[in-house]
This record gives sequence, C-alpha cells and structure tokens, in this order.
Amino acid sequence: MKNDEIRSVAERYRLGAVYLFGSQSEKGQEFLKREDTKPDAFSDLDVAIAFETPPVDTIGAYGILFKEMSEIFDPFSIDLIFMHEVNPLLRYEIIKGVRIFAKDEFSADEFEERIMKIAEDLSFKKKIFDNDVMEAIENGYFEFEYSPNL
Repeated sequence: MKNDEIRSVAERYRLGAVYLFGSQSEKGQEFLKREDTKPDAFSDLDVAIAFETPPVDTIGAYGILFKEMSEIFDPFSIDLIFMHEVNPLLRYEIIKGVRIFAKDEFSADEFEERIMKIAEDLSFKKKIFDNDVMEAIENGYFEFEYSPNL
C-alpha cells in the first residue's frame, strides 16, 4: 500500500512530516486510498517534506527523495519542496493542505502551530507595510511610470 511506502521512505530519510498541497492535493489523497485516480494532465502534485533535521547534502537528498516520491505517486508528475527552504508564508500554505505522514502527531501539530504563529505575525506586518506604501503613493511620495516593451 502507498501509505506504507511513504512511511518506509520517511523512516529511511528521517522525515518528520509529509504534506500534499495545491490544486492536486485532493486527487493525491484519493490516489493514496485507491490507485485508480487519474491526475490532471495540466497540473503537478505538490509534495512537501519536513525533515527531523535538514540534510547536509540537500541536493543529493532532493534527488533521492524526488525519485522515490515520483515512483510512489506515479502517474502523477510531482513538485517536491523541502519545507526548511521556503518562506514562512509558503509553509503556511503547505500546512493548509493534507498531512499524509507524521512521525509523531504531537510534534507535527506543534510544528504546524509554530508555522501558523509566524505566518500570522508576518501577515500583520505585511498589511502595515502595504498600507504605508499605498499611503505614500497617494501622497505623491512614489511615482510610477509605465512604458510597454516595444
């Protein structure tokens, strides 16, 4: 079964959690339950990995894990993301998807809670920044000039 294959990969490479997210996440989850699910030809399956400890050889780990996850999710075309390499707002989008593996549910819940707190802080700061920029534009502090490339 596919879940056993994911667990095996996770144990071998010390993965803390694995997520499906994006437009194909529901189809990916269906595929794990019954393998006759057909992927969308125009979209890939986004797979995110959270390591217990990030690998020293990130490129090597990426190659190995991409190959193994591609085999598990075949016929889906996958996009593999290491969560320690992306910004907090993308991490938040990832955890809004589907967690398909957790080494320890309690630790995974705490991990997700930390991500939510950081994303909330950043979102609040971004709103303040956006408001400041819009106010500066309205007051004439910034001028934008548009010229199409001809």
